[in-house]
Amino acid sequence: MSISSFLTKKFLKSLFFPAHNRGAALPKRLVKLLKKQPGYWDLPELPEIGSTLSQSGFIAKAQRTFSKKFGAKGCFFGVNGASGLIQSAVIAMANPGETILMPRNVHISVIKICAMQNIQPIFFDLDFSLANGHYKPITKNWLENVFKKINFDKEKIVGVILVSPSYHGYAGDLGPLIDLCHKKNLPVLVDEAHGSYFLFCENLNLPKSALISNADLVVHSLHKSLNGLTQTAALWYKGDLINEQNLIKSIDLLQTTSPSSLLLSSCEESIKDWLIKENLSKYQKRILEAKNIYKKLIQKNIPLIETQDPLKIVLNTSKFGIDGFTADKFFYKNGLIAELPEMTTLTFCLGFANQKDFLNLFEKLWNKLLLNSKKLKKIQVLQSPFNLVEAPEIQIGVAWRSETRSIPFSQSLNKISGDIICPYPPGIPLLVPGEKIDIDRFNWINNQSLCNKDLLNLNIRVIKT
Repeated sequence: MSISSFLTKKFLKSLFFPAHNRGAALPKRLVKLLKKQPGYWDLPELPEIGSTLSQSGFIAKAQRTFSKKFGAKGCFFGVNGASGLIQSAVIAMANPGETILMPRNVHISVIKICAMQNIQPIFFDLDFSLANGHYKPITKNWLENVFKKINFDKEKIVGVILVSPSYHGYAGDLGPLIDLCHKKNLPVLVDEAHGSYFLFCENLNLPKSALISNADLVVHSLHKSLNGLTQTAALWYKGDLINEQNLIKSIDLLQTTSPSSLLLSSCEESIKDWLIKENLSKYQKRILEAKNIYKKLIQKNIPLIETQDPLKIVLNTSKFGIDGFTADKFFYKNGLIAELPEMTTLTFCLGFANQKDFLNLFEKLWNKLLLNSKKLKKIQVLQSPFNLVEAPEIQIGVAWRSETRSIPFSQSLNKISGDIICPYPPGIPLLVPGEKIDIDRFNWINNQSLCNKDLLNLNIRVIKT
């Protein structure tokens, strides 16, 4: 079977990204465009269209309209995913050799740009659930304790990155965290890739959007948490702590010179779609339906984990001694395709299509999985091996460019990594260049490799000594 033929394959239920559910929730104007003769819409940067950095054209007009609507200084579309815009935001915030404070659950795109630009990460750990292995949302008190561990005069930190919501949908109150950073004159970049729709739903008792909470830079994935096509994203900026020209230069440095006109149209339409009253009402109804699905599954004693994103159904498979990867294979085989398997959980993305038939199907397959599964021991979750605050022993850019040798991970104890270990999804690095593989980290990664095929028989590049 070829890629093109597989793309037409039907699944019983597609509960993965993009959140338009294989076209079911795409904006109507985009659907109309896609019905044109194939390739008809594949245009270059004609004067009428412009680019994300143009002063005129349809793109510039749309970006200005959305900026004004949401009280931002600027909005930039992206066609290289949220990753490309996050990377642009990082290098707008810090010069090579400077330092950014970031959480352990930062996305791999941040680590890659830090390695490329030799921007130094100082990591702070997050509160951790031993029940399911997930990081909990950061609180103001937690960030205050992080700040107490840092000598800001010595470290010369130039910015802070926050991730909210997480892949699973955990999110806290960003306002107090951003205020805390601003008191130290530190700009804040929020990776809100999984929470774009929060911006439109202040009336639904959801977490307040990072943009409304006065973050300086906010990145949204329009395919993960709105109804755009894959690779579409938006970057918003506000306040006076980010130099606009630096941001424009950074975007210009990393974006393609041949952006897809179809994807740019999707950026515009996926945001505009939510500004139409009738459509907004429909999508908000979907979110309320998702909350109801969660409640009904809980009533049926299905072990779900509560997060702040109603569109994520997080199944705690480990309660019955089943790892998430095994559960994922079972559901996949039976036509219900999930988004994120992990050691202890399996996460489904409901998206913005009608999911009325999901509840009964999900319950039926879960019960079938339980019947087919042998009684297994409870899956052990190891405590996070990280200190509250720590940095790589060798500068990340130096480590990335150092001479290395490839060895089995089983032989890497006490070596310095020249590599990134990062199973995808969720794209959260377990190890970055310049970090020492101490016994706690070594055992932690080995424990995860028991279930994750990406980590089995792993080889790693370590710095030659």
